[in-house]
Amino acid sequence: MKMDKLIEKISRRLSHKNLITLIVILSVAIIAFLGLIFRNDIIFPLSNLVSLGEDSNAASLPPLVVIDPGHGGSEPGAVSGSIHEKEITLAISLEVEKLLNEKHIDNILTRRDDTAVSLEDRVKLANEKKCSLFISIHNNSFTDPASHGILTTYNPYSDTGERNAEIMQSKLKTLGMFNRKIVPRPNLYVLRHTEMPSLLLEIGFISNKNDLKLLTSSDFQKKCAVQIVNGIEEILEANAIAS
Repeated sequence: MKMDKLIEKISRRLSHKNLITLIVILSVAIIAFLGLIFRNDIIFPLSNLVSLGEDSNAASLPPLVVIDPGHGGSEPGAVSGSIHEKEITLAISLEVEKLLNEKHIDNILTRRDDTAVSLEDRVKLANEKKCSLFISIHNNSFTDPASHGILTTYNPYSDTGERNAEIMQSKLKTLGMFNRKIVPRPNLYVLRHTEMPSLLLEIGFISNKNDLKLLTSSDFQKKCAVQIVNGIEEILEANAIAS
């Protein structure tokens, strides 16, 4: 039956007064239902009207990791003869990037070639991208050539800094270098000004001949990248559980 004929039939059976009463009752019911929708303590809150796909996408954004090869361009870092820290840190960082890509972990490098990047710009990139983890890769140097080994530095004012450093150092100490453990460094710019968990790795001493031999080995650089990525994965998992 068509709607207009149905309405006409109902109108014939109802008096004018009864029809007005019915319209009023229906209007009140509609208003009451709309009022329920916009209350916060209802069975079907307004937030449920958002599609599940949109809501789950916002809650399941993948982690984004910043890999920061120390120095670059006009700033060579530590130097031993013709070997510059900036070259070693970039080589290791590119290996880390490769492994992260293979594991489908989103990542950004602060530099991909021999380019000078200020500390401010490194931090700005990480903060603007709202990254999940910042890993800065460096090499150490000292006036005493006997100084050697590998360590992880962290911001002691970070809630997760010490724990994350312990995780990373547990991987790095397997590389065969002397374990110098973890060191709090509250005044390092990239650790102090990044808005996400961050670590700065000091991988060996360029000023030590044994460490330098390892650092310039492509095999060691790849092994180092493997352990850094292992540390990143465990840190991301630990941070996800903590949150």
